[in-house]
Amino acid sequence: MAREEIIGDCRLILGDCLEILPTLGNADAVITDPPFGIWFKYESHIDDGDAYPDFMREVVGRVDRMLDGGVAVFWQGMPNADRWHEWFPKGFRLFAACKGFVQYRPTPVQWSWDPVVFWGKPKVEPTAGRRDWHVQMITAFGAGREKIDHPCPRPLEQVSAVVETFTAESDLVCDPFMGSGTTGIACARLGRRFIGIEKETKYF
Repeated sequence: MAREEIIGDCRLILGDCLEILPTLGNADAVITDPPFGIWFKYESHIDDGDAYPDFMREVVGRVDRMLDGGVAVFWQGMPNADRWHEWFPKGFRLFAACKGFVQYRPTPVQWSWDPVVFWGKPKVEPTAGRRDWHVQMITAFGAGREKIDHPCPRPLEQVSAVVETFTAESDLVCDPFMGSGTTGIACARLGRRFIGIEKETKYF
C-alpha cells in the first residue's frame, strides 16, 4: 500500500507512478523529469534502454488521461531525440533548459542544453514575455547547489522557471517521478498545488 504525506498544499505519495496515476483525478499540469532510458544507475529502478520506449508509452498514456485541457512537460535526454515521436503525442514542442556552464563530455559538440518536451495547452494567459528557453546561471558544474543525496537533482532555478512558464497560481501540478522533490519546492514557493509520486523510500 502506498504511503502518503500532506505538507500544506503538497500531497506526497510513496509508490510506483504506473500504479498510482490511474487512481488520481485530473491535474492542470504534469511536470516531471523521468529516467531517460540511458542505463543510468538508480537506487533500484533499472533504467533499461531497450524497454524504455514501452515504458514511456505507458507513462505518457496515463499522463494524457489525467489532463483536462492542461499541459504535460517532460525533461528528456538527447540520446533519444530521434525516438521522441514514438512515445510523445503529435505536435509536441521543445523548451530549452540551457546551461551557463557545460560539463565536458568526449564529443565534438558539447550538450549545452537539456530538452524539455511539452504538449497540451498551458492554463496561462498569453504574454509577450514568456519564452521557450531558460538559462541556468551557474559558473561551474554543481557550483552553488545545495548538497542533495540524489544522483541527478534538477536545479531549483530551472524548475521554477518551467513551473512559472507553464502554470498559473493555484494550478494543480503532478510530478510522477518526484526524485529529490525540486518540482514540489518550486510549486510551494510559487503558489501551486502539488502531487508528487516517488517509488524510492530513500528519496521520499
